Amino acid sequence: MVAPPTVWLVDDDDDDLMLLESAFKRVDASVQLETMHDGEDLVARLQSDPERPSFVVLDLNMDRLSGMHALQEIRQKFPQRELKVIVLTTSFNPDDRFRSEVMGANDFFVKPTEFSELIELVRGMLQQWVS
Repeated sequence: MVAPPTVWLVDDDDDDLMLLESAFKRVDASVQLETMHDGEDLVARLQSDPERPSFVVLDLNMDRLSGMHALQEIRQKFPQRELKVIVLTTSFNPDDRFRSEVMGANDFFVKPTEFSELIELVRGMLQQWVS
């Protein structure tokens, strides 16, 4: 039997986390979700837990340790093939997309404004990034 996918959601906005959780559960009720509120939580979890998620969904604009800095720290220890990180942000800034790619994000998306679009985005993430 194949284990259900595990996805870590990292965002400091509780409303965005709730929407993401709802979208993932709507697409695949078996998906195991864990939430974290900033990059510092993510880095600490990666250092203390040998289990790895199917992928991480990472916001860029967070307090304490931003998504960009967390991505930089993560890639110093975990290559792209070992830990998949998908950036999901409100930023339309092309520099953020470029920097994310250079720092090793596996993919980059701007947060959709409609829930139906978020569901389709989540469906695509699960299809592409769950091995």
